[in-house]
Amino acid sequence: MLTELNGFMRQPYKRLLRDQELWSMVRQAGPALKRLALDFELKITETGLHALLHFGCVNIRHLDIRANGNICTSTINAIIAQAGLHLETVVLVAVGVGNAVVKQLLLHAPGLKNLDLSYSLDLTFDAFPPIDGTEHDQQITYDDATKWESDIVWDSDSLGLVRHPGNPNGQIALPKLEELQLRQCCEIDDTAVSRIVSIFGGSLRSLDVRKTHNVDFISNANVFDVDQLAQGLRGLLRINILECELLSDRALASLAIFCPKLEAADISKCSRFSDMGVVELVQSCRGLKYLDISRLAVTDNSLTVIGNTQRELEVLLMSGCPRITSAGVMAVMEGSDGLGCQFTLRRLAFNDCANVDKDTYEWCKRRLNPDAQLAQV
Repeated sequence: MLTELNGFMRQPYKRLLRDQELWSMVRQAGPALKRLALDFELKITETGLHALLHFGCVNIRHLDIRANGNICTSTINAIIAQAGLHLETVVLVAVGVGNAVVKQLLLHAPGLKNLDLSYSLDLTFDAFPPIDGTEHDQQITYDDATKWESDIVWDSDSLGLVRHPGNPNGQIALPKLEELQLRQCCEIDDTAVSRIVSIFGGSLRSLDVRKTHNVDFISNANVFDVDQLAQGLRGLLRINILECELLSDRALASLAIFCPKLEAADISKCSRFSDMGVVELVQSCRGLKYLDISRLAVTDNSLTVIGNTQRELEVLLMSGCPRITSAGVMAVMEGSDGLGCQFTLRRLAFNDCANVDKDTYEWCKRRLNPDAQLAQV
């Protein structure tokens, strides 16, 4: 019985899937369909997706639609309302998702664990409820606790039905998200992040807000302090804040204090980060397996601390760091005790670093495992 439709797994250069073909495949799968993935299927429209509604695909657990501007919000909302009880992973990347779709997901998909809304240019803080209920005071239209109108407004009435720490008797349980990706969602700001942390902080294990240029955690007096935000993410394992240029060393210091379980951190291209923040982070988070500090104004001081503290590091990327030298790279490899990171690293990059010479590349190559990847200088 057909349970998975993976458009993106077809052979390269094969023609794109069409609505009629999707209808045929969905008809064959019917309610048994558990996974639908449509990646760059540019000829699929909302007509094709209506097959999911027509053939009663209520058991979908994984819904993945990428780079498709032919699908309207109402169709996605209808699919969510029908299959929401079973949805665990939803990927809606570059499909014009707005706040209404996210609200539908939060209210109809209690088992949702992984959510990717990257490149949703219209997504704002209002997609996520303010659990204290103080930011909005408008009316909402709803039929009952589980059937909502498409234009949901977070007000005292709607939030009174949502179960959260401040309202443990609410009828609607919000999902316990474990992974949230919001990369390059240009309207996401501090208010959005504070709401996300308030709602999902206890369950969130991975947060990706790369290239969200409005996030600084500090300047807006109406949202949580950066320490409060980090404190709400104590279970976080992976964070990506690449090119979040408003963040400062204070953000790294807070992550160091409250998120010591971090295993992966991409903090590259953040112009305000320095040795101070990086050193605090690596001294506290000693279980890092992945660290990207590319294009930071760090010096050999940071690299020395990395070599002395990280014994599980598998990937270290530090390309384009103009102030590091060959001595710093050697300190990463050997540490002060001769161990360093050389025995665990599977990938190392320090290309485009003006003060690191080609001899250092050969020196590292001789010490790394034979299957390790080393970027050319």
